[in-house]
This record gives sequence, C-alpha cells and structure tokens, in this order.
Amino acid sequence: MILKDQAGIVTGASRGIGRAVAIDLAGEGADILVNYFRNEEAADDVVSQIEHAGGKACKFRADVAKKRDVAETVAFADKTFGRIDFLVNNAGLLTRALVEDMKEEEWDLVLDTNLKGTFFCCQAVIPFMKKQQGGRIVIVSSGRGIGGQQKGAHYAASKAGQMGFAKSLSLELSAYGINVNSIMPGAMDTDHWRKGKSAEEIENIIAEQRGKPNPLLKRVLLPEDIVGTVLFLLTDASKVMTGQTIFLRTP
Repeated sequence: MILKDQAGIVTGASRGIGRAVAIDLAGEGADILVNYFRNEEAADDVVSQIEHAGGKACKFRADVAKKRDVAETVAFADKTFGRIDFLVNNAGLLTRALVEDMKEEEWDLVLDTNLKGTFFCCQAVIPFMKKQQGGRIVIVSSGRGIGGQQKGAHYAASKAGQMGFAKSLSLELSAYGINVNSIMPGAMDTDHWRKGKSAEEIENIIAEQRGKPNPLLKRVLLPEDIVGTVLFLLTDASKVMTGQTIFLRTP
C-alpha cells in the first residue's frame, strides 16, 4: 500500500471521478476525507465502502465555493487525521447555455464552484503542507479547458483557469516540497457528463469514439480510468513533476 500513513482530502467525492479516486486511494492505504455538498447518502456509501475494505474515511459537507466551508473542511481533516498529505481538487459544476443566452448568475455559479473553489481549497491546505514541509495537490480539470465547449464557455473558461492556476501555484510552493499538477481528461462517462445530453447525443459521441484508429480511445473514459494518474501524482514516482498538466487524451 503505497499511501500508507498518509491522509488527504478528495472534493466532490460522493460521485463520479471523486468517488472512484477516494475509494482507490483508500485501497492504497490513505485516510480519506470525503467532501460532498448535496448527496449525503452517496457520501455515506463511499465511506462505508472504504471502511468495509479496512480503510479509514470520514465525510464532511461543504460548498467549495464558500471560503468558510472550505476552512472548516480542512480543519476537520487535520483534527481527524493529524495531517494532510494531499488534496485532490475534483469538485466541479457544469450548466449548459449559449453565451448569448447565458445569465450572469449562471456564469458566476460555474466559475465560483470550479475556479474559486479550487483557489479556496488550495489556499486552505497550504499552511498545513508547509508545516509538514511537503504535500501534493492534484487539480482535476478538463480537456474542455483547451478544446472549448459549445454551450459551456463558462465551464471551459474555468477549466483553462485551473491549468494556469496550477502552474502559478507550483512556482510559489516548490520551495516547500509541495507539488501542484493538473489533469485534463477528455469525455468521461459520469452523470455530470450525461447531464443535458439526450440518449441520441450520448450514443453519437460513443459511436464517434469507436471509430477512432487508436484502440485506447475507442470508448468514453470511465471514472476509474483517471485513478492511476492521480495515484502517480501523489507518490514519489512523480516527485520531480510540478506545474504540469497531464492530458489523458487529445481534447
């Protein structure tokens, strides 16, 4: 178990990517704080799965777009585990609208959750990691930050911002042994990704993937596909990597 005696926070861990990451990191020996906002039952299920497999986990409800919520989350993790070795910043939100029709409130909601939430979470763990003289921060972004998204300009902007933020933060924290990297996966089959798409649209996207020449890209990614990359970024195998963005497929 390569994360034995380590503890960390996974935001947005009650479903999708966060759920898969939390369960798998716990399987590698890490103690996990499962952050959630709306679905407590789903968060309970993640904690239960981890504990049933012999791991240690706790849950904490917080809106990452609110600084006080984030500060309380990080303080709870430190009190519960006695240390914070890593943060997997995964919580995100997507709504769909053309720029012409988009309301200011809709823009703000997505940017506040995805980008400001990333800022709040990273800012909150920095003092704890500095005190330990080390830590790992992984920001789960999206290929849409490079490729753009129709009816999702606010989402694409937030994801591009996460990449720039990660690069900038890495420059500030490298002297303290804290690595900061981001991951940009392409289409991933989660309820978040399916939201707003018709069954026909989903099937068309999947069919398009099947037609690609590279056999590794002949399906939409699953949440489990990202776990190995996250794990790599949390171990000494990536100790010389910081400020990098890993693309899991061409955007």
